[in-house]
Amino acid sequence: MSFEHDRPEGLLGAMLAIEGINDSMTILNGPTGCKYYPASASEAAYPQRKNGHQAFNPYRYHGEFFFSQPRVPCTFMDGNDYIMGTRGKLDKAVDVTMTRSPKLIGILNSPGASLTGEDLKLNIDPKIPVVKMISPEPSVSAGKGFQDSMISVLEAIKPSGRKKKRSVNLLGMSIWHLCWRDSIADLTKLLNTCGITVNTVAGAGWSVDDIRNSGKAELNVVVHEEYGKRVAEWYSDNVGTPYVCTNSPVGFGNLEVWISTICAKLECDPSPALCEIRAKRTRAATVLSGLLSSRRPPRGMTFSVSADASLAYSVTEFLYNYLGMVPVAVNTGLERSFDERFAKVFKEWDLDVSDDVFNTPADVILGDGCVIASLVQRGVASGGVDIARPGLMTMNVIERPVLGLGGTMRLLDCVLNSLERCGQTH
Repeated sequence: MSFEHDRPEGLLGAMLAIEGINDSMTILNGPTGCKYYPASASEAAYPQRKNGHQAFNPYRYHGEFFFSQPRVPCTFMDGNDYIMGTRGKLDKAVDVTMTRSPKLIGILNSPGASLTGEDLKLNIDPKIPVVKMISPEPSVSAGKGFQDSMISVLEAIKPSGRKKKRSVNLLGMSIWHLCWRDSIADLTKLLNTCGITVNTVAGAGWSVDDIRNSGKAELNVVVHEEYGKRVAEWYSDNVGTPYVCTNSPVGFGNLEVWISTICAKLECDPSPALCEIRAKRTRAATVLSGLLSSRRPPRGMTFSVSADASLAYSVTEFLYNYLGMVPVAVNTGLERSFDERFAKVFKEWDLDVSDDVFNTPADVILGDGCVIASLVQRGVASGGVDIARPGLMTMNVIERPVLGLGGTMRLLDCVLNSLERCGQTH
């Protein structure tokens, strides 16, 4: 029996790249059925945009195009529109959207509109940048759709600026990543200890002005490869900004390589950040020593991972090398770019790891809240740790980063406590 859950794919990834700009609006040229989930996803992931908290409101966002949702107005294509086209509706949708005072509009065809050949031509000039994606690919990974859309935005705005010494852009972050603001804050703090400033975070909470000024960074740092490497290559080819791309920064070893690589490129001293990482290593070692002395070590416990490929790779490597836990299943959805790397490392570890997370028994499942709930309910996993959206906690009063030094400590804390609660380390 096979189980699978809805995952973000190329079309949603493309929308989220536009929705991650705090003063933009995304118009979907398609039926309302293609609008509701992406609009809800955007509302949930990034409600605190430029204009303040936004949520479903049947009074404020009533009427055509918005349909009570603050994000992703759509042209509500029906039978006649598939024959006659939506140009009149699209012009009107742009007019209505302009009342929200965006600084950029992204217009995307739904799969049905792409099939009928909608060309997205406008009879009006909104006087702001308009990014059009006539045929966004739906049956690809969210990372590919995200990068396709990001590159379209960059080509429309064309970043520039004089380079600022020891400044970086973080690439490969999206508003769909779990607790993305907390992860950005954690990584920024670590960089700041070495005298490095973050110029902007491309794709997650930046503005149109930030996009224009993103060419000022001395270096681009790719956080999630499948969401940012092609964007980094675009900056390198068109703006002359070099980039670094290492494993996603979670896990002590990965963090040390990440900060050391950046500092080497910028000719900075990494020792302040490495000292902080070392201090957290010591704290974690103290806890693990206590578990070892009481004969409750996590070594030999099993885990599965269902997440984006770059995050799944770093988490798997960390839990195996640092805790001695054994991966039994890893699933990265439509993203296949890490398949060879996974195969190579599993061969080195002499492990036969399945890709069927949903039917492979494990002590801990690391993934999104839906996958965790399903596997724990069915008894496939004893406990779970959320590292992807939607998370297990809907109210995050305290910071809960997934990446960085805080993300590493959170991961350890959640995995060890999950094992304790389930009695696996007793």
